[in-house]
Amino acid sequence: MNSTTLDTPALDRALRELRLHAESWTATPLAERIALLERLMPRVLDGAADLAAAGARAKGYAPDSPCAAEDWAGGPWALARNTSALLHVLRRIAAGKDRVDAAAAVRSHDGRTVVDVFPVTGWDRLLLSGFRAEVKMRDGITPGQVVAEAAGEYRGSASPTTVFPAPSAAP
Repeated sequence: MNSTTLDTPALDRALRELRLHAESWTATPLAERIALLERLMPRVLDGAADLAAAGARAKGYAPDSPCAAEDWAGGPWALARNTSALLHVLRRIAAGKDRVDAAAAVRSHDGRTVVDVFPVTGWDRLLLSGFRAEVKMRDGITPGQVVAEAAGEYRGSASPTTVFPAPSAAP
């Protein structure tokens, strides 16, 4: 696509397929999830230039344009970073460690429970120095509840599989 028109039918089809197969990811054992994500990383590297170039072309500029830096950051780098973050958490769980490092990440602030979610690794702190993210829990959620309920599916607490946004109407 070499225009600024978004191909929403293609996105709708992709979301329908994702919804159709979402249960298969939740049924995948932890070790297999880790292996799948480990196999994904080299593929991200192999396809990085094509992914960034496709993003640039979709926005109407050349892949070698200075504007394409955004497509590297929002495409292959973001995918690799998110895959790495998910691997980090899944490996912690597989090693029997807490899903949330309660001592370092969960705290109370102004009467609400807050979880520091970024940075997590030394690479995060090095590459994105000064950036941080936190999640504020709903009123009444305690730090203990956050620690006890985090990543419940890995401790047998099943939750419904959901892909957002939910469709408003079937096309």
